[in-house]
Amino acid sequence: MDPRSHSTLADPRKSLALRQAAKGMFWLAFAAITVIALLPGPAAPPRLLGTDKIEHAAAFAVLAFLASAGWRGLPLWFIALGLLTHGLLIELIQSSPILQRTMSLADLAADAVGILLGLILVALLGMRRP
Repeated sequence: MDPRSHSTLADPRKSLALRQAAKGMFWLAFAAITVIALLPGPAAPPRLLGTDKIEHAAAFAVLAFLASAGWRGLPLWFIALGLLTHGLLIELIQSSPILQRTMSLADLAADAVGILLGLILVALLGMRRP
């Protein structure tokens, strides 16, 4: 007997439920990250390897992981491009004087690292197998 026959991913109903849960969590995380990133007020000065960059990488790793798990039919490059575009839009909006924030290409690079880490985790866990 195949040991995978009793796993959660072997049951199409459970697999669908996990994908739906990942989609819901993606949209919650997407909204929370976007709102936090666009709150007005002076941001902390950019730090090259400080906690700010770790926070960016972690946030986008979570988004990439959830998007990959939720939308298994989408190509990984498409997910990565969409999330990186979102990160760029956040940085462009933060450059607005109204928000009193600053744009940082280092933040965008941290977003890209996070996206890559999230996609690697999904691949390592085999979550994209049909």
